[in-house]
Amino acid sequence: MLLILAFSLVIASVFLIIYRKNKDSILWLGLCTSLMLELCGVMLFIAKKGGISQEVLTFLYFSRNIYRKMQYFLITLGQLGYLIAIGRSLFPFFLLRIAMNYSMLPGLRKRKTWVKLSRVIPIMSLILYFPSVYRMIVHNRESMQEIIAKGNMIWINLYLTVSVVILLIEYFSISILFLKRQFQQTVIFLVSISAIYLIYYHQDPGQVYLFYGYSIAWNRGIGYLQINPSLASYIMLVIVNIICAVLGFYSLFKYTKGDYEVAMTDVVMERKFDTVRVGVSMFVHSMKNQLLANKVIYKRIDQIYSQPEPDTVKLKECIDALRATNDTMFTRIEELYRSVKSNSITMMPVNIQEIIDTALERFHNKFPDAGVRIQNEEVFMVLADKDHLCEAIYNLLINAEEAVIAAERGEEGQVCLKCRNERLYTLIEVSDNGLGMSKSQIKKIFDPFYSSKNSNYNWGMGLYYVREVVKSHLGKMRVESTEGKGSKFYILIPKYE
Repeated sequence: MLLILAFSLVIASVFLIIYRKNKDSILWLGLCTSLMLELCGVMLFIAKKGGISQEVLTFLYFSRNIYRKMQYFLITLGQLGYLIAIGRSLFPFFLLRIAMNYSMLPGLRKRKTWVKLSRVIPIMSLILYFPSVYRMIVHNRESMQEIIAKGNMIWINLYLTVSVVILLIEYFSISILFLKRQFQQTVIFLVSISAIYLIYYHQDPGQVYLFYGYSIAWNRGIGYLQINPSLASYIMLVIVNIICAVLGFYSLFKYTKGDYEVAMTDVVMERKFDTVRVGVSMFVHSMKNQLLANKVIYKRIDQIYSQPEPDTVKLKECIDALRATNDTMFTRIEELYRSVKSNSITMMPVNIQEIIDTALERFHNKFPDAGVRIQNEEVFMVLADKDHLCEAIYNLLINAEEAVIAAERGEEGQVCLKCRNERLYTLIEVSDNGLGMSKSQIKKIFDPFYSSKNSNYNWGMGLYYVREVVKSHLGKMRVESTEGKGSKFYILIPKYE
């Protein structure tokens, strides 16, 4: 039962590496592998120790054949004890490294010295517990056995406590709800498998090395050195393991599923766009020709206007309307064409206030009387392509204002633009209290050429363009919306320091 649990953790971690392919996944694999090594050592030692009832044997090993194979597996007490020592020492190290990797505390992120120092004690512990070294140190020195055992318990407890504290500090410092939910899955998984580790870490590897020595055969906590283990005690032990494992696997599954869905969305979106790329280019070309023809038409209208006694009022209205329509269509076509063809992003340090001011200037050219509530919380510089990021924010502001107008909020209508630093990211949030969207609409809004508005004036490329700009900035985008209450669009780009 415990072996299935251990191998399952490692397999799940391997899948995580395949999907994520980053440094965090390697640390998670190390954490799960160290726990697997300890559990394997425990199961081997229980089998070799013997003295367990048939019921317990069946419960732990499923069959006597498996039990016999493990009982007679060729491994010495020294090798078995060191296998347990490796898993026991590496688990708190990997847990602390994961916690430090997720932490946004300046002292931890900027000083690599802490990372190097965190390796020292586990390495010293593994050297100390090397079978020949351990036996040499504790030979005829019973007090040294206690000192080494207690010393290791102190540093292990310290690593575990510091890890939990760092993770909790990080969790409660996250203010964005969807980021908090995502990090919650990570915390649940780490706490769950740490609970499994806590069940077994009390047992010192020295108890395996010197199993036949009376002085070392002390019994601490519930573990694999109980003298007369009962079936009930093992059932309770395994039930606790299973509960922790289920919580851990569920959290790991949700964590991996979220990243997988994002990755698959990118693939599907790219395929959708590839299928229409050629058609769009031809469409743009034909539309430009039509607009040039329209220009000739309003020149002729101007000529008619210059003739004696024309209906000047109506003629002028037609000319102005045609000119305005042409200008609007040219602008839309250029935006569409740019979003199709442009794949060049030049990023450099830019003052975020400049980007906000430029986006607002473009916004007020279209909505002169509209107000936008601005909140910039100590964000000064970002690494960005100023033109593209301005255009992306402008698109979100336009959508927000149009949603407010469609909802007929009147004076209660509100569009907000907020900037702040959140963990590793600079967060740009555009929110409104407009119509909001259903879940089915949210799934479609980033599709190229999808629009819920008047298709004569909206090409459905705005949000697709925004999403591509964010991706080009190595960032993330998130939408939260409730029908009838409004929407929030989040742009997260790597924080510039």
